[in-house]
Amino acid sequence: MGQDIWAIIPVKPLLMSKSRLAQVLSAEARAELMREFLTRMLAELQQVSELAQILLVSSDPTVAAVARRFGVLLLAEERPLGLNTAVTQASHQAAAHGAAGVLILPADLPFLTAVDVRHLLAQRTGDAPMLVICSDNRGSGTNALFLSPPAPFTFQYGPGSFQKHLHEGGRRQMVCQVVQRPGMQFDLDTENDWQIYQQARLQVSGIAEFH
Repeated sequence: MGQDIWAIIPVKPLLMSKSRLAQVLSAEARAELMREFLTRMLAELQQVSELAQILLVSSDPTVAAVARRFGVLLLAEERPLGLNTAVTQASHQAAAHGAAGVLILPADLPFLTAVDVRHLLAQRTGDAPMLVICSDNRGSGTNALFLSPPAPFTFQYGPGSFQKHLHEGGRRQMVCQVVQRPGMQFDLDTENDWQIYQQARLQVSGIAEFH
């Protein structure tokens, strides 16, 4: 099986992100939070030797600056086209450049680690078309999606995408594998998620100070 794997991270305009946190964070604070999440994720992904390329998809100039800083690729949208269109275009670009597989990740996974990504990619077996997927904590959304080959595939991001992606993989006769990793399954969407995230940050900083 080819080893040329691309990671694809779609990023909506930062000032438009995380609108459900508007009661606790200003638009500027949410934008900065997402920029921090993205830079942390890129630092983790660059430790994964199995990834040949990292491709960001965004219309946001701040995201473009982050891509330059990390030396990763950018598919610049003239305007936000929606998640399914963004990942479809990115997957086609990866395939056109010889990618054997793509790993699609949202930018809002604050606890994702390189170990999580390696674990997911290690599920690949043989040469048959394959889908590896990790849900969110609620078991409804898709927090990580690996496809080999990258296309053809019809993306189903939105409500209930986890089951929809599994169904799409089955329809295309792909080998489907589900993984569960806490670092991949926590995303930040609601005020309750924000409280959990804050608690976890306090615990980590407390441990660091203790040592």
